[in-house]
Amino acid sequence: MDYQSCPAKRNRGRVIGEEPKLKLKNPAGNSLEVRDDISSSTDQQKVVNAYFESRVAQWREVYGEPSAEGAVYRERLAVVLRWVDELEMPLGEQVLEIGCGSGMSVVALAKRGYLVQAMDSVADMVNSTRQHADRAGVSSSVCTSLGDAHNLAFPENAFGLVLAIGVIPYLHSPKEALGEMARVLKPGGFLLVTAGNRWRLDHVLDPWLCPALQPAKRLIRNLIRRSRRPGSNSTEPLLRFGSLRQFERWLSSVGLVRVKAKTVGFQPLFRYRRFLGEQTPIKLNRWLQWLADHNVPGIRSSGMDYVVLARKKDN
Repeated sequence: MDYQSCPAKRNRGRVIGEEPKLKLKNPAGNSLEVRDDISSSTDQQKVVNAYFESRVAQWREVYGEPSAEGAVYRERLAVVLRWVDELEMPLGEQVLEIGCGSGMSVVALAKRGYLVQAMDSVADMVNSTRQHADRAGVSSSVCTSLGDAHNLAFPENAFGLVLAIGVIPYLHSPKEALGEMARVLKPGGFLLVTAGNRWRLDHVLDPWLCPALQPAKRLIRNLIRRSRRPGSNSTEPLLRFGSLRQFERWLSSVGLVRVKAKTVGFQPLFRYRRFLGEQTPIKLNRWLQWLADHNVPGIRSSGMDYVVLARKKDN
């Protein structure tokens, strides 16, 4: 099933294929700046797009890497797919994945018998997903397209499940995007999404990223920005991290109700982990995740991402 055979190709006044605004997951090993707010300016969107267009190959490789980052992303994917299995949706159910990346979850969903609309803002990511589906023999169940999370090209009540894994931290208007996700969900349908955790352990222990120190960091950043020459722009996108309570308010505002949530993924806790080797961070991630899964206070809410399952209210 190629894109030309896919339904809902038009986007209420905008044709899919125009310059998109959605962005994707944080690839392993980067050191992006953390912010509580992200500008919606065109310049910011260009930075985000350019940054991830240059990292397509990393996303094809990260899930197979024998590193702590690879282990974190494999665990996150495993949680997502386990929760999908627990929904016991009927075969042939329509599923939308926003930010399909290299297509790992798209192919896994198609193999489970679902019809998957895979959307991304980067053409090379879309191509990567399509190639992965072809190699896996599930291309007839996968439809790919370019798109914008803030203005989805699909009719109301079209999908039983919408996924947005690793997308929210890069959106300039997450509430607007969540409203679109809710719009295209069927009544009683499910949203499975991840959101960056402001209080993730590796940030709390990092003096530069610790949330409590962000006001001072903003002051320093503003002073540096004023001293820069005109035209000197950052080449890396900003990230938006928040709390589960804040995210639940966003869900509620668009008619979605949280079913369950958990944190997942403990990135290496020290910047200079090369002195410790790779096995130590991998073992530490496994141990901390076990503690989080067993609801140990403090640890259960300090993973890299919140994985959240929400349900659209019935009419």
